[in-house]
Amino acid sequence: MQSNNTDTIFRITALWAFSECALGGVMHALKMPFTGIFVGGFAVLCIGLLAHASGRKASVILRSTVLVILVKALVSPHSPPTAYFAVGFQGVAGALILCHVKPYALAAYLFGFLAIVESAVQKVIMLSVFFGKPLFEALDIFVGDVLKLFGFQSGVSGSALVVGGYIALYGLWGLVLGFWLTRLPGQIEARMAEYGQLTLPVAGQDSSEKKRTRPKWLLAGGILLFIVLTFLLAGGKASGTQRAMYAVLRTVAVLVAWFYIVQPVVTWHFRRWAKKKSEQEKGALQQIMEFMPDLRTKVGPLYRYVSKKHGGWRRLTEFVAGLFVVAVYRDAPGKEAHTP
Repeated sequence: MQSNNTDTIFRITALWAFSECALGGVMHALKMPFTGIFVGGFAVLCIGLLAHASGRKASVILRSTVLVILVKALVSPHSPPTAYFAVGFQGVAGALILCHVKPYALAAYLFGFLAIVESAVQKVIMLSVFFGKPLFEALDIFVGDVLKLFGFQSGVSGSALVVGGYIALYGLWGLVLGFWLTRLPGQIEARMAEYGQLTLPVAGQDSSEKKRTRPKWLLAGGILLFIVLTFLLAGGKASGTQRAMYAVLRTVAVLVAWFYIVQPVVTWHFRRWAKKKSEQEKGALQQIMEFMPDLRTKVGPLYRYVSKKHGGWRRLTEFVAGLFVVAVYRDAPGKEAHTP
């Protein structure tokens, strides 16, 4: 990649692609909570380091974003269009904000906030599209009934409280990431002596990854069941049964349209673009794909090493710093090392 730090930028891009394709599965295996938030947060940190390594060049971040999307399309071809949109939004936002807004601390906070809040807003929008007004009516009824059980009377919409709290949680995490971004390069530099000397496994010949499939309809079915039961139990001016039937028919119709019409059309156009772009970036994509199996072998041992020494929030920050050291900034093998 064209930069003063070509190898560093390549490795950060590969690590970002790895986190999108595989780190989520590793985090599940290690029983780390809030996988979605942390994978998105890790992408924010990668983009911040790309800005740092490239001297805040927007073109470098944009190209890395395209490469990550292409790798994701190769490794996880069944990812929904919204997943690619989220990666694209993060990359474009990083290129615009981190490379053009001054001072950098303000840019870091603004980028972290917007990149993470977009993820929350996207989920709310998709829920609104799939379930419509009945979902929010059911939330209003449910939250109102819960408050009454504890003797509270509130004129505030229950759905507004749930959605507002959800987005606020993501926004707070985004600000934490912005704060982290301003200190991450120094944190990595301070950990070079320790994590740069670790002996970690090297990828073997079998680097295939077993995919875990999750039923697409499972979450939708759970939410729909919540809506139906709420309407049936609450009743109201309109028949609870009628409202439940409407919610079911509307949701099923929207889901069928999404999975069998909208998503296939968008995916077809995306694959055409990805195929053409992949030919242009064939060399870079091959390098990233060859780099990823080695990253995968190092994540588990590194996390176990960090877990022996740290707990709580410190465990997370040390693991992230260590991962950047061993994957991006550590010199070539050959140093004196100790085994975790």
